[in-house]
Amino acid sequence: MSQLTPMMEQYLKIKEKYRDAILFFRLGDFYEMFFEDAQIAARVLDIALTARNKGGGEKAPMAGVPYHSADSYIARLIDQGYKVAICEQLEDPAEADGLVERDVVRVITPGTIVESDILSDKDNNYLAAIVIYHDNLGFSYIDISTGEFYVTEISLDNIDKLWDELDRIQPREIISADSLLEKKDFQLFCERNKVLVNELKGIKANEAEEILLAHFQVNSLSIYGLEDSSAALLSAGEVLNFVQETQKRTLKHIDRLSFYNLSDFMILDTATRRNLELTTSLRDNKKQGTLLQVLDKTLTSMGGRMLKKWINQPLINKRMIEERLDAIEELKENFILLQAIRSNIDGIYDLERILSRITYGSANARDLTALSYSLDKLPTLRKNLSLLSTDFFAKINKDF
Repeated sequence: MSQLTPMMEQYLKIKEKYRDAILFFRLGDFYEMFFEDAQIAARVLDIALTARNKGGGEKAPMAGVPYHSADSYIARLIDQGYKVAICEQLEDPAEADGLVERDVVRVITPGTIVESDILSDKDNNYLAAIVIYHDNLGFSYIDISTGEFYVTEISLDNIDKLWDELDRIQPREIISADSLLEKKDFQLFCERNKVLVNELKGIKANEAEEILLAHFQVNSLSIYGLEDSSAALLSAGEVLNFVQETQKRTLKHIDRLSFYNLSDFMILDTATRRNLELTTSLRDNKKQGTLLQVLDKTLTSMGGRMLKKWINQPLINKRMIEERLDAIEELKENFILLQAIRSNIDGIYDLERILSRITYGSANARDLTALSYSLDKLPTLRKNLSLLSTDFFAKINKDF
């Protein structure tokens, strides 16, 4: 092997740690890619494939994109199912003594996107993990752009319910047990929805518990209902561990874990959901012409995502159904107050995702302006909501 330049040695050393990702290697005002990464990027992004001296008079394939417009290029790679590892300069080149120190600061995958211009406003972007433990499946999913984190446990005898859950949440990426890769239903789902599949790391129960306890800063997981659900515990630990390892930063906005039972909701199989055209049409798999389109009068992205979840996961608990109906009746009978509340809500930006980007340290001036504007609206909204007295609104007012 010919003598490599110091910069190329640095590149290959970092690339060795991220073999399954396209390495965006920061050089001045550009992210450069080399070798096979450059060839893939040139083809997918339709950019020029050039070459750079790698040492010994030999050339390495190279392709690059401008640093300031990288998001659009990253989005296209992610959409094609690739991972992107962002390698930044960790010191000012003007002050560096020799080679500039560089390292990967984040790995972007289909299930770990937080950038607003890549995400759909009224759709969640879920990363899921599936673990098989004894006779049960642990199923968890997380949206790091909003901080939502859910987990449940399914008997292996009812594995069909897993396919229904996958179809309901439509994850962009899945961390899966190897044995599931052989299942035809799983293969078809991933192929049809262009889902990126990763291998489980294989963490142990005590490791999963330590990961969750440390993240949520609690002394026991009993408050999350995981004390007797080993498969669910392992699944939650796997997905949180994956996020921590790829994002390499504080994830304080993920501050809640919700354990749910499938028996709390009406399970709609894939065929039923599609034929009823609840959220996607049969013809073109779009929102147009669906029940969601008819019902969606929401004014915010957060409300749109919540409505979609409610439609895809109908309640069967009588008390909870009546709580919602009572709340609707109260609003219907207080039309002027309803209009005032809608006026308060109108114009509130996507606070969940803005707070996520602030936590990431990727928020810009536009995000902070949107946050300031939205927070100014909350006191009046809270005052109007306090005038409502049904159980549904009483819970909201308590937590506001």
